[in-house]
Amino acid sequence: MNRENSMDGALLCKILAGGFGNLAHNTEYLNEINIFPVSDGDTGTNMKKTFEGGIAALSAEPSFSGAFAAFVKGMLMSSRGHSGFILSQFFSGIYEYTEGKDTVSAAGLSSALPHAYQKAYEAVLKPVEGTMLTVMNEGIKRTLPRINGETSITELFDILAGEMFVCVKETLNQMDMLRDNNVLDSGAVGLYLIFDGMKRALHGDVQHFDCGSSNLPERRKVFVKGVSFFRYCTEFTLKTRDVRSKDYFVGLLTKRGDSIAVSADDSDLKVHIHTNEPQDLMDEFSQYGDFIVKKVDDFFQTEEFEGLKHRKHTGFAIVAFTDGDGNAATLEQLGADVAFCVPCGHCPTEKGLKELLDGFLKENLIVFPDNKETYKKLKNIQRSSNLKNLYVADSENLSKIFFMLSSLILAGEFKDIIKSLESLEKQQVFQTSIRAKDNFLETLNAAADEKTLEPYSTVVVFGGKDCKPEDIDAIRAYFENNSAIEFTYLDGRQHDSDFIIGAC
Repeated sequence: MNRENSMDGALLCKILAGGFGNLAHNTEYLNEINIFPVSDGDTGTNMKKTFEGGIAALSAEPSFSGAFAAFVKGMLMSSRGHSGFILSQFFSGIYEYTEGKDTVSAAGLSSALPHAYQKAYEAVLKPVEGTMLTVMNEGIKRTLPRINGETSITELFDILAGEMFVCVKETLNQMDMLRDNNVLDSGAVGLYLIFDGMKRALHGDVQHFDCGSSNLPERRKVFVKGVSFFRYCTEFTLKTRDVRSKDYFVGLLTKRGDSIAVSADDSDLKVHIHTNEPQDLMDEFSQYGDFIVKKVDDFFQTEEFEGLKHRKHTGFAIVAFTDGDGNAATLEQLGADVAFCVPCGHCPTEKGLKELLDGFLKENLIVFPDNKETYKKLKNIQRSSNLKNLYVADSENLSKIFFMLSSLILAGEFKDIIKSLESLEKQQVFQTSIRAKDNFLETLNAAADEKTLEPYSTVVVFGGKDCKPEDIDAIRAYFENNSAIEFTYLDGRQHDSDFIIGAC
């Protein structure tokens, strides 16, 4: 066993090569299980390309800091995708903590890990549990108490890789999307593979960890996830002329998309965002400096989104907008070709909506907006482009869309479907939203009492992302005790309310 008490540039290069080999060996597996934040099947490729950029930049520097500086710079310039961005920030954080050191001990290197995690965490605008960030954090926390001044470099990586593997397997139960698809987070697995490869290099083990032949879970064949509301993965690196804080640039991005990650080091600004208006965004940022790297990928052109090209109906397509993955899945089951889940708090622009619907506007299209503001913007698109093949349904909320789609007979010609829709739009639909509180039943009684529901015979309740099991039981009992009402409960997973009650 290799028991070095410190690591220099040569040993660093050796273990980085081991980490890359292990990662590269499993790239296809990582692509296959990739479902978060978007199922575009490229997490493995992005992590590999990012790490490969670091490996290519390595030189025969004898000092740890000298070799690591070249590696980190190569990673930062080559980072790709959300996973590659986070990975490059993590290694950059290790370098910042160890800068200037000719060698590092196991204890010294382990002390750098919390700083590395913090740098990666702070670069992501909305961190999510059950991802690479979780494995970084939990793996480090579980490792540090086991490290002391006598720990060797090999022992450090044995412990860290082992703890990361435990944390990786736990991601399955830390995110609904992963649990629904019986799969681990792809980025989390990729991070483990890197550290497992480093460990193997220290042991002189030339065998790779093989995910395909391991007992790691495989993704369900039937994929459970809605289509991304944002169409373009946009990345750019800017050499800034105008000195601004990182928070200033974050402020420009927050309402433009999701999966936002930003780093600002010296005069380099690096941005990752999923958006519907990539060119407008880059045009805006061009005033702050000169682009070093620009990359835009269209999710709708990837293999995972091939289903967008297959229509459920002859002669027309149906698109709906909603909040919550569960609600999106329900609307697709009721007949929508695609239900776009609008991120919480996002207000789409007309230009963004048109870009999102671009592939559907070449044919007869029915769109169900989820609120009056989106309805007005879609009507403006229809008028300004004179789109006679576009029909914007007067659906002001989720319940209205649900009952209209439930009642719509989708067989027939486009013009006949529109006549049916115009009739359904006149039906009276009641909707109210409630937040679960300590006095839940009192809140429920006030929101949907017998007098309010008297005109209606059918009630549907959409459960939110964070609703409690005991409240679900209470709401079922409340409506099921009323024999005059046909009641349905659906796991909507919306963000803006614990329960949405709709009646027709």
